[in-house]
Amino acid sequence: MTRLSTLLFAVAIPVAFAAPAIAQEGKTLGTVVNGNTTTVFMAADTSDLDMQKLQVWSDFASQHPDIARALAYKPSLIDNEGYAKNHPELGDFFSAHPDIREAMVENPGNFVAIPPRPGE
Repeated sequence: MTRLSTLLFAVAIPVAFAAPAIAQEGKTLGTVVNGNTTTVFMAADTSDLDMQKLQVWSDFASQHPDIARALAYKPSLIDNEGYAKNHPELGDFFSAHPDIREAMVENPGNFVAIPPRPGE
């Protein structure tokens, strides 16, 4: 093998394995063109998220939409003992799932999507 073919081989192999991963990383969900600016919306990469925790939270949130909405607008309530006492179902949920509470405190954006406020 010549040096050039060895170099090409060394570059081609990692690229061949990376291409499928790159292609799956983000699917284009849509684009918006505004003047000379194009915004491309890509699917999020969930490989670093604990989908089981998200599902458990989603089940709770669908049963308690007012609590979920309050936490979305003000994530500091996640770690607020007073709020949990006033909403015993949330306190019970966090008692049963302290790992979810910890993950939510660390990165609430992974669990709550902030909906637009009325009038926005």
